[in-house]
Amino acid sequence: MKHEIYGIKFRKLRKQQHLSLEQAAEGITSRQTLGNWELGKGDMDFTKVLLLLRKIHVQPIDFLENSVSEYLRHITSEISSMYVNDQIDELHQYAQHALNVSHDNVQDKIVFFRTCVACNYLLDLTGKDLMNKSDKLRLNSFFNRVQNEDEHWYYEDVYFFGNTQSVLTARKIYELAYSLNYYAKGHLTSNKEWTTAVLNTLINALFVLVKKDIDLARKLDLILGENLNQISDTYSFEKIRFNFMHNLIEYVFTQDNAKILRQFEFLQFENLIDLESGFRTAYEQVNEIYFHMN
Repeated sequence: MKHEIYGIKFRKLRKQQHLSLEQAAEGITSRQTLGNWELGKGDMDFTKVLLLLRKIHVQPIDFLENSVSEYLRHITSEISSMYVNDQIDELHQYAQHALNVSHDNVQDKIVFFRTCVACNYLLDLTGKDLMNKSDKLRLNSFFNRVQNEDEHWYYEDVYFFGNTQSVLTARKIYELAYSLNYYAKGHLTSNKEWTTAVLNTLINALFVLVKKDIDLARKLDLILGENLNQISDTYSFEKIRFNFMHNLIEYVFTQDNAKILRQFEFLQFENLIDLESGFRTAYEQVNEIYFHMN
């Protein structure tokens, strides 16, 4: 495992357990190799990481997902802020600069990750796509590895997918959402952060497909509906979001907005104003796309 944050995280947990480097490494790796990995200067075989985690009584999924989630949010916080505050000029400059840097540093995964997220948000805000064909081939190659080689969706993969959907084709979004949904079904966990990230990423994919390809949206809606009906009420927010997307898809095909209007009334009654506002924006976008209503 080469991601420097994992070794740093392990060092913190090891010290909390009052284990020395020698004690943690014994029977697994050398003291020097473990020490270098903890400082972010070396690699560690994944099977050895699992053995190290067993020594400090930490579940692998908690270690992997929680370690990287804060880091990912940190490196994209500036982009998110510009997006939320509609700072279009600033976001455009940021995305263009990030693209230039990524073209000069093709081996730097983090630079490319940040670039794709910035371009994704710019496209969502303005409809302007800065990524060229080579950029998108590189992005698709990353996700092809997730689908075909690793067959494992880590938190960073989920986060990356959730924040680059606007720059992906409808077919690719559907394929990735199908893959992620299938993986999540086979890897149930009590890790709420992971499950929440997966659910929201899948629901976001559903909405992007509503705007890009309504037929693929309907197919994904049927697949996700089977799973979301089985999750606990702990994820009631995600259930509300999915239900709205389902109603939105039905509306496109039937032009009957009764269920959508009832949901707006429900959100008003429950004082979920921000959620209602977001849903109304989505409803207006769908009206403009399919019914040319401004």
